[in-house]
Amino acid sequence: MKPTKISNLITAAGVVGVVGFFVIQQMVGSGLPAPTLGLNLVLIQPSLAIILVLSAIPIIRYRNGLKKFEEEKGKRPVPVDSNYAVRTLALSKAVSLTGSIFVGWAGAVLVYQLISPEGTKLLLTLLGLIGALVMVVAGLVIENLFRIPPDKDADAA
Repeated sequence: MKPTKISNLITAAGVVGVVGFFVIQQMVGSGLPAPTLGLNLVLIQPSLAIILVLSAIPIIRYRNGLKKFEEEKGKRPVPVDSNYAVRTLALSKAVSLTGSIFVGWAGAVLVYQLISPEGTKLLLTLLGLIGALVMVVAGLVIENLFRIPPDKDADAA
């Protein structure tokens, strides 16, 4: 599986942000209320990041055990089930991409709320933006755990 490119995440957030802002303007211009982020979304985003981190604990333990084994300070750790590892990797990629989409949407809502004359709930929007950024960071960090470390003996090949 190819690693997630940060440029792809930034592009997704930017496109969703720009399109979302214009959609919000059209909605409000048609007489619909301005969208806000709900409390449930603000709570779900960090919860998904926490679930991802908890699901990566066996991978973290294996990597730490392998490091100790290579330094001859412990025994060889039991490998993590490959199906579990692939599912965790796929979840980390999905969480980072979903988080970047939420960053774009929350950014569009925040920009609209800042320039609109009516008072709206800025706190929930800011918390939603922060939660989405936490999702992106957690996804990228956990995905980075699955990178194969370089060989110590590069000349041996």
